[in-house]
Amino acid sequence: MPMHSISKSLNILLPSLICVLLSSGCAQDKKMVSPYEGRAQRETAMREQGYERPVAKQEVPEPRVSELPLDQPQVMADDDLLLPMLTHVNERIFSYEQKKAAWSALQEKIANQDLEEERLAKIAECRRQVQEILNQYNDLHYQVLQKESVTTKHLLKGELLLNLEKKDFQFLESDCSRMLSGGPAVDSPLPTKKDAVRQQEQEISTAFANGEYEKTTKDYERLMFDIAQPPPYELTFSYGQALMKTGRETDARSVFKELLNRIRQQDQAQWEFKLMQLIGDLDFALDSYSAAKDQYDEIVQIYEGLSKRNDWAKQQLSALNVADDQSEEVKTYADVLRRHLAYNPDRDGFTVVAKAEAFVDMYPYSLVASSADHLVNISRRDAEEWYQGLLQQVDALVAEDNYQDALLIMERVPRTILPVEKQQELATKSKELSTTEAIARETMQLEEEQLLQENWNTGMTALQFKEYDKAIEAFSQLLGSSYDDRAKVRIDEAAGLAAQEDRRRAAELFVRANRTEDPESRKKLLFSSRQLLQDILVKYPQSDLIEKVRRNLERIEDEISAIDPTLLSAPVTVDGAIAEPVDSSASTGLDAEF
Repeated sequence: MPMHSISKSLNILLPSLICVLLSSGCAQDKKMVSPYEGRAQRETAMREQGYERPVAKQEVPEPRVSELPLDQPQVMADDDLLLPMLTHVNERIFSYEQKKAAWSALQEKIANQDLEEERLAKIAECRRQVQEILNQYNDLHYQVLQKESVTTKHLLKGELLLNLEKKDFQFLESDCSRMLSGGPAVDSPLPTKKDAVRQQEQEISTAFANGEYEKTTKDYERLMFDIAQPPPYELTFSYGQALMKTGRETDARSVFKELLNRIRQQDQAQWEFKLMQLIGDLDFALDSYSAAKDQYDEIVQIYEGLSKRNDWAKQQLSALNVADDQSEEVKTYADVLRRHLAYNPDRDGFTVVAKAEAFVDMYPYSLVASSADHLVNISRRDAEEWYQGLLQQVDALVAEDNYQDALLIMERVPRTILPVEKQQELATKSKELSTTEAIARETMQLEEEQLLQENWNTGMTALQFKEYDKAIEAFSQLLGSSYDDRAKVRIDEAAGLAAQEDRRRAAELFVRANRTEDPESRKKLLFSSRQLLQDILVKYPQSDLIEKVRRNLERIEDEISAIDPTLLSAPVTVDGAIAEPVDSSASTGLDAEF
């Protein structure tokens, strides 16, 4: 059965292959051998075994192990050479068993979906490749275990493993691998999530970027009920960070731990170190010293020689090693670390900086002094970035004359999370802004009052010159202001005068229509009079003359019907012409008609 150990990184496939092919010393010393040096060593070893490199044209294909004659002298491979090779093969078997299971789950998920034939074929081809590579690794595993069938010459030449590693590497770089891991495929990517799910993921990412950590956690947890496969790595990592920033550090650790196992199974090594360090720091911050030591020890072992990645882990270990003797110091540092990991600028401001600085002052010779200095620098940078962003928001609102919202932003910042100088700066800025806002408000009120007065004057002038529609328009602009009551009175007055004027003109046209003997002229005059009355009903509905206008309208329509009953129902026009008004004396005594 294959050993269930997981490959730490796909990027070490080829170096590990070279290590297997060279000698057992590679496995013991764990030193990296360059490809060119490895080839030279391999050729030297072949010559020592009595095998010369044949000329390419005369090269005869090496017979498979099963085809070697039984009486052929064989030099058996020793355990030191077989062990690293067998370990590596087992790791690849386990990785491809995981891939096979993932592809099976994917096929079950899309079984009832209406996908294009091309995409279905792509899925089938990817699954076939996974099965083929897995079968070949299993065959090689069996042959290595049967040591009597493997010659040293055959291992040193390494064609079996070389060809298989080549197929492995090509698959990992193919669209199949990207489709399975949720990344973008170059050729017709398979949409493994619905559009609605992708929209949810985008909303979660946006919420996290905007510092809405409560919303991030709630939306992510809601998303988990809607999907069968795990969300993308970045989204899950953001969810874990949001958990930390909302005080759920233990839940965050579980998320990061699960994510670490997941990326190891999926060969996403670029995430490994970041997650390992974060989990170790969380264990330390949560007083799980034993688990933290194990995590840091693993980092030191895996990344031996990479000082930039090891220095932090080594310093953390140095503090954990004296946790029993210096428990108060270690506990204080763990609290600083926890606050740093859970830093939420809107909630914490500069408090994490103050905590870290207090630790450095209290324990200047601590084993983790340089780590504490690092936390001070990082926390101060994050806090300053948040504070400057806040001031930029205020300035942007002031530029838009939105003083109220600018003041509100500053008022919402708890002064206890700011150092004294920042508190004074905000207090001064708030005072200046309040003064500016008061001046701007008074200036705006004066301008509005002046505009209202101008509109009032315009309306009164129009009313004086019998420009009633213009007067109504000017007074209407005063509604809802301090002139509201006075404007309503003037609007009613202008509407009444306008209705009276138009009714008088309609009466004059009606009289002229009754005096003319020309049928066409009479029709035009009647329709013009009718139009004036209809306009009164629409334009001045508040006039006291409305009932009289309706009765006048009925009288005119009776006259038109007497001429021709079809005129009122037919689309008759008067060619846009309005009869010329007659002398006002002609309307004397017309109240009987109108």
